[in-house]
Amino acid sequence: MQKDLFELRGDRALAALQAFKGVATDEGALPLHETHRATLAAIAEHVFRTPANVDALPDDFASLQSGALDEELRREIAHMAAVLPYLDPDAVGQRGDALARLAGLWGLSDLTLEGAHRFAKGHKTLVYLDSLRANQPEVGKGLLALSWGFLKSAVHLDGDAKTLAQYEAYRGLAPGSFGRTLVAYYEDNLFPLPGSTGSPFSNNLTAHDRHHVLAGYDTTPLGELCVFAFDGALSKRDYSGAMVGVVAQFQLGYVFDPTVRAWRHQFDPDRIYRAAERGHACEVNYLDEEVDLDALMAEPLDEVRRQFGIPLEGALVRSAEDRWCGPLGPVGGRVSPDIVKEGIVKFD
Repeated sequence: MQKDLFELRGDRALAALQAFKGVATDEGALPLHETHRATLAAIAEHVFRTPANVDALPDDFASLQSGALDEELRREIAHMAAVLPYLDPDAVGQRGDALARLAGLWGLSDLTLEGAHRFAKGHKTLVYLDSLRANQPEVGKGLLALSWGFLKSAVHLDGDAKTLAQYEAYRGLAPGSFGRTLVAYYEDNLFPLPGSTGSPFSNNLTAHDRHHVLAGYDTTPLGELCVFAFDGALSKRDYSGAMVGVVAQFQLGYVFDPTVRAWRHQFDPDRIYRAAERGHACEVNYLDEEVDLDALMAEPLDEVRRQFGIPLEGALVRSAEDRWCGPLGPVGGRVSPDIVKEGIVKFD
C-alpha cells in the first residue's frame, strides 16, 4: 500500500518534522531529548528521504507551513507523532498534551489520537482498543478467535496433529528454504512447533511468526518493534495505536500487554524507521491479501523475499549464523538490567 506519508519530500517533509519536534518539545517548553533528535533524523532519512537539520527546525505549531498538507496527510503525520510522548520517561503527559494541541489545530479527532493522549495520562483502554485494528492482519485472526485460542491453550485443548505434522515435515526441507528457516525460528526461541498441545503463542501467533521470518527480525524487543513498523508500512490498516502500546512497553517499561515482558531503552530509531522503509518498499501485501504462504515453504527464503520485494538490507537476521532469538537467547531465559521486574509502571 502506498501511504501518502512516505511520499512527502522537501518543504512538506520539513513541515511534518516541525510538527514532530513541536510534540517532542511541547513547542519548545522541553529540551529536545537525544532519542527524539535521533527519531526525527531517522524519519527524515528513511521515510521522507529529505535532508534535515533537526536542531535548526522550528518547534512551534503556529508557524507550521501546513497549507499543502491535506486532511489525510495531517492525520498520518499526527498518528506517526503519537509515539513521541513514549520515548522519554519524563514529561510523558506534557508531550501527550502537545499531541492533543496539534490534533486540535488541524481539526483531527479519532480513536488513535484520543487513545494516545489518554494513555499519556495513564489510561490505556482507548489505545488498547485502537491497537486491535491491527490484530487481524498481524495475527491472522480476530480478537474473539484469538481469545478463544488462548483459552483452549490454557486447558490444553489446542493441539492439532495435522498442523504439527506439517511443521515437522518442514524439518526435512532444504536449508535456507522458507519452511526450514521457520522451523529454525521456533528452535532458536525454544518455542514448541505449531500444533503442539498447550502452546498458546505458537498456535495463535503463527501468522506473526511468519512475518518475523519474512522480514528478517528476531524476537528481541527491538525485533518486535521492527516487525510492527515493517507491517504497519505494508498493511492497509493503521498500526499507530499498536505502535504506541508496543513502544511504551519496550521503551518505558509500561506493561501494556501483560503476557509479554516489559523493557526499557529498546527503541532504536534508525533500525525501526528503516524497517518501515523496508515494509513500504514491499511489493506484495501478504498481510491483507490472500497469499498462500504454505505453498511457498519449500522455496528458498531469499527467492520468496525477492518475489515479495523485501530487501535484505536492514534485517536483523541476515544469515544462518544470526539466531532468531537474538543475542540474549530465548525469551524465557533472557537476563538484562533493562527488563522491568517491578510490575506496572505508571506515567507521571
